[in-house]
Amino acid sequence: MTVLVTGGSGFIGRSVVRRLIERGEAPIVIHHRWHGFEGLESLLPAGDVDGCIHLGWYADTRDYLVNVAENRQSLQDSLDLVEILGVRGCRSLVVAGTSAEYATSDRVLTEDSPIGPWSVYGAAKASLHQLLRSSLAPAGMLVSWARIFNVTGPGEDPNRLLPYVARTVLAGREVALTSGTQVRDYLHVDDVAGGLVQALYARRSGTYNVSSGQGAPLSQVLTELAQSLGDPALLKFGERRRGEHDPDRMVGSNVALRALGWLPSHDLTQTIASVAEHWRADALESRVLGSRS
Repeated sequence: MTVLVTGGSGFIGRSVVRRLIERGEAPIVIHHRWHGFEGLESLLPAGDVDGCIHLGWYADTRDYLVNVAENRQSLQDSLDLVEILGVRGCRSLVVAGTSAEYATSDRVLTEDSPIGPWSVYGAAKASLHQLLRSSLAPAGMLVSWARIFNVTGPGEDPNRLLPYVARTVLAGREVALTSGTQVRDYLHVDDVAGGLVQALYARRSGTYNVSSGQGAPLSQVLTELAQSLGDPALLKFGERRRGEHDPDRMVGSNVALRALGWLPSHDLTQTIASVAEHWRADALESRVLGSRS
């Protein structure tokens, strides 16, 4: 296949590209932003594109949930992408959606659960999905909408929650946190990538939760991480107020994705261990480089 990966240099994108290469593909990789229809076309080689995994979207950790202008631009970029893919004969499109499209619920979320975005980011993604489900997707294009829940692993942005806690604990500093009662569904980045690639090759239109299917309180996740890196007493739960975009529970059923033949290869403990190992090695490397300077 000739496979395009947008956002291929990002956290999930790098793992997706590795998976495709392992399958013998030579994916076309472009970054998460381009400048208009013509700008996107200029990044693509001549010829057809058989399949695409679309990850490219605004993702600055400081404001991606609320930034209206950037999410609107990402939506427009995605519409341009779909139009070009239609011209290039794309038959299989996998789009990275988000659990933030769902209305908050105390129950495990299935693909049929009510949509009720609680952030600008979730609303923009949900809008793209609705457009693709109506008349936007070109005839013959099979669209898999992959709603990704919480993802972590080696190489994650250092300012996201688990890397931030890991780095702070390794430095021996206290970490001010919320109560930690929020229940989250964490999945290793390699398993997320595996799910997206599985959906690409399955060539079935549909909506799929990319999730572990299991929830755990953040206090449990972060305590296990801190225990493997230093002193869990450095975690100061309850010292920060919850933000507006911080629902009580977000856990997704992965039955539909498993039906495509996908299985996660990491449980939560293994996932947390991989995060700890990465940031421990990063801290060691920083100390070595510092001693040489």
